[in-house]
This record gives sequence, structure tokens and C-alpha cells, in this order.
Amino acid sequence: MASAEFGPELRRRRVEQGLTLGKLAERVHYSTSHLSRIENGHKSPSAALARICDTVLSAGGDLLMLAPPEAQPDGDPEIDDNLYSDAEWIVRLHVDGSGAFHLGESHAPPVTAFPPVVTGSAAVLSGLRALFEQTKQLGRTSSPSIVMPMVVTQTHAAVTSARQSTGELRQRLLLHAARTAEFAGWMAQECGDERGALWWTDQAVLHASAVSDEHMTSYALVRRAVLSLYRGDSSATTGLTEQVLADHAVHPRIRWLAALGAAQGYAIGLDDTSSMRALDKAASLYDAAHRTGNELGPAALHERPVLIEAWCHYDLGNLGEAAVLFDRALSRNPEQSDRDRARFGTRRALVYAALGELERACELIEPLLDIITAVDSTTIRADLREFARTIGRYRGHSALHDIRPALMSALSRR
Repeated sequence: MASAEFGPELRRRRVEQGLTLGKLAERVHYSTSHLSRIENGHKSPSAALARICDTVLSAGGDLLMLAPPEAQPDGDPEIDDNLYSDAEWIVRLHVDGSGAFHLGESHAPPVTAFPPVVTGSAAVLSGLRALFEQTKQLGRTSSPSIVMPMVVTQTHAAVTSARQSTGELRQRLLLHAARTAEFAGWMAQECGDERGALWWTDQAVLHASAVSDEHMTSYALVRRAVLSLYRGDSSATTGLTEQVLADHAVHPRIRWLAALGAAQGYAIGLDDTSSMRALDKAASLYDAAHRTGNELGPAALHERPVLIEAWCHYDLGNLGEAAVLFDRALSRNPEQSDRDRARFGTRRALVYAALGELERACELIEPLLDIITAVDSTTIRADLREFARTIGRYRGHSALHDIRPALMSALSRR
């Protein structure tokens, strides 16, 4: 039963201190509607809410005394109206592993505080690796906005655990931190945050260099080249990738990725000869890249060279060749991740739109629109915008009618 005295006294003290209901809600991290029901006697306050109201309003325990006693649980617990409040969630992480979770403001009393990390262990590393594999899998099918907070906290956990470890375990934890930071950089890019992508890539290099793993330094150049590619900067893209290709001590997989990046960089610069030469270089490196183990770069190598070659031909204006290559590669590799299906499928549809084959283009893009919305990628959506601009030249075509609502919805997500 609702308290007959707590609500009116709460209102009296709030008004006396010049606080609106909304301002009190911000300070105690409960919704305005929840507090309104309590003030009007329609709902009893929990002991936790009574305590924080007493503190915020400097009631000296008088408000708390008016709160009804806590009832013992009986069956399923009641869902607090505040559970889905609009308060901002803030997590503070410190270098020793300690931190706190706050609602509303970082200086508000923590909802949960956690102590420093005491020690690292092989079990911690094993657990982090398992989490990371699941996180990468999620990243292939879901929005980077969902994945990004997970990989940030995983990187932090690996670094703080490494600080409390020694010897080989410390090295392995730092190397894992480098891998997760690199993935965070990719997710930041997919969120459309280039500055964050560069920062996380630099962090990956920092952690890897601490254990004398120079592979990440070379791979970071490839990642920077990818960012330059999406900016349409041919010179920066080819300069960075050629720097990696010139160093034969670099891991074959990284050199292979650099060759593919160089081919795309030359293609956007309309240098057909250099683009094809880079593709030939990638082909010569493929066996070694596929054979040697390395976790950097895309998980799936199969058919990627053909897909990259197809996109190079699109940028070079060889639309017929691009269509043939996309059809070949995508028909032979139906088990792609959702993110790759959306990326390369959108590019395939764009090629057909550029060819003026509108019915085929719309047929290809329609089943991808829900996937594009789900993976929520800035880079994929850039290609989708180009697709929309291209088919926009044919406004009266009947093939556009059925896909237009879903296309506009997919484009409006960001």
C-alpha cells in the first residue's frame, strides 16, 4: 500500500528547495513519472529511493523514516518503472581496473563500484579470448554501436590484467589487448568515427610494440590506407600500402592485404595499369597469406580477391567486367557474414544500376536492405547512397516503386 505521508513530505521538501520534479528526477536518477506517482500517493517508494531522496534533500533521515518498511519478496519481483529510464549510463574505468557505473552524471553516487584488479591469470586470458570470438561474431551481424562498448571494456580488461601479470602471461595479455584495440578501430570506422578509428589503431600498435610484435605496426598502415580509401584519397592510400609492400619482412597476410588496398587506391585514381599490377601482386601473395596463421584483417579470405578486383573495375569504369566478377564471386561464396553480404551485395547491385539494368539492380538490393539496416555500417551505407543516386536517374522506372520505402528506411538510419 502506498505511503500516506512520504509523498506529500517529499513534495513539500522539493518545493521548499526550489526543485522541479524533473530536476529532482535527474538528481536521484528515477523517472519523473515514477516520482510523480510517489508524490501523489499512488506508489510506495523503495528503501533505495527513500534513502537517495533523503540525501539529496538533506532531510537528515526524516524522509527515510516515513518510507514504508520493505516488503519481503513474494513471487516475481515488481519491475521498477525506472528500469528503462532515459538517464545516461556512464562507466568510468581506471588504470588499476577499478571503476564505477553511474546513472545520469559521473559525479552522482555510483550504482555499482568495482575494485582494482588484483591479479591476471591464464583463466582470465582464456575467458577474454572466448568473449572476443563471440564479440567478433556479433560484429559480423549487428550494429557496431552494440559491439563497440563490449570491445572497449574487453581491451581495458586485458590491459589492466596485464599490469598485474609478469612474464609470458603479461605478453600474451598485451597482445590480446592489441587485437581487441584493432577491432575497436574497425568498429569505430563502421560507426563513422574516423578519429576514433585512428586512436584505437594507435593503441593497438602501442600494446603490440610493448611485446615486440611489429606486425601490428605494419597492419596499422594498411588500416590507415583503408580510411584514406573511403575518403577518396588515392595518393595517401597507395603511399601507405606501397610502404608495406616494400618491406619483405612484413607478414605475408599483411602484405597481401596491402596489395589489395593498393589496387583499390590506384583504381580510384584511375590508374588502370598500377591497379592491375597490384592485383597481380596480391595473387602472388595469396597462398602464403592463406597458409600462414595471423588473426589480423578479415576472417574470410575466400573469394575476397575477386570481390576486390570487381570493385576496382567498377572504379575504373569497366562495368561489364565488374558485373561478371561480382556474379562469379558471390555465387561461389554464399556463406558470407551478414556484413560482407551487405557490403559486396550492395556494390554488386550498384554495378548493375550503373549499367542501367534497373530490374536486376533492384532484385539484388531488395533482400539486402534489412541486413544493411541491421549491420548499421557507415561505409556500407555510403555505397547504398551511391546506389540511390544512381537509380535516381531513372525515377519513372517501375522497378523502383516496390523497393523505394525500404531503401529510404535503410538510408535514414544514420
